[in-house]
Amino acid sequence: MKEIILPEIVAIGIYNAQLAVKNREVTKNRKTTMFEIELPFEDGGISYINSESRPVTEDIVICAKPGQIRHTRLPFKCYFIHMIVKEGELYDMLMNIPSYVKIENREYYKDIFTRLCGYYDTHLYRDQIIIQSLILQLIHQLFTSAQSQTYSDKTKNSNNEVIKSVIQYIKDNISGDLSLSAVASYASFSPIHFHNCFRASTGKTLREYVEEQRIQKAINLLISTDLTLSEIAYECGFSSQSYFSYAFKQRMKVTPREYASEVFKRYER
Repeated sequence: MKEIILPEIVAIGIYNAQLAVKNREVTKNRKTTMFEIELPFEDGGISYINSESRPVTEDIVICAKPGQIRHTRLPFKCYFIHMIVKEGELYDMLMNIPSYVKIENREYYKDIFTRLCGYYDTHLYRDQIIIQSLILQLIHQLFTSAQSQTYSDKTKNSNNEVIKSVIQYIKDNISGDLSLSAVASYASFSPIHFHNCFRASTGKTLREYVEEQRIQKAINLLISTDLTLSEIAYECGFSSQSYFSYAFKQRMKVTPREYASEVFKRYER
């Protein structure tokens, strides 16, 4: 492990862009020369760091690093810490924290920033020990939150790839067994985990999505083939003609025969 070199504190406080930057909607571009860690007071405005941008919300911590170019669209009010760290374990941790870290325990961060502001304003030498202790807590918590965020993003991306594969599987096997247990097995997920992932990705349950795809295929067969309703129901994976007709009317508000008749009438005109 590298040596832990304590940061040189440059400033700690509260920044209100509306007071600092008058008659402007956006702050000027500037190049950072140190680490700047900020906790927004409220939602509003947009933060820009290099090529990244993020709406300013209460549930993020902003971590700008030396050499980055940043500006902000107002409104923007935040707690802030400006500090210099040039090497060592803390430097590596800070450099590996994303520019924007989504946090769940905002009150924990707010407490640290509030206490830092209070101790910093006293300018007492003995309070420097407490300040350094709080900053170490902050960096550790930020680094931990960032690791969790990275893992969550990777898991989400991985799940999205699986769902894309599942959607193609559904289209290729529309007349087959597309029950939750069968499709979850194809995805190598438990049924409950698959249900949650599928709904998060598509906004629909598996049953809703499958039925939607089956109805769409039925529509194509109704207007392009001479198949009977019973044959169409079989081709589209419905358990019976009666259930096919029921499901079709529930979604399309007309029966399959009425739908086909309306389509043919439009073509005849």
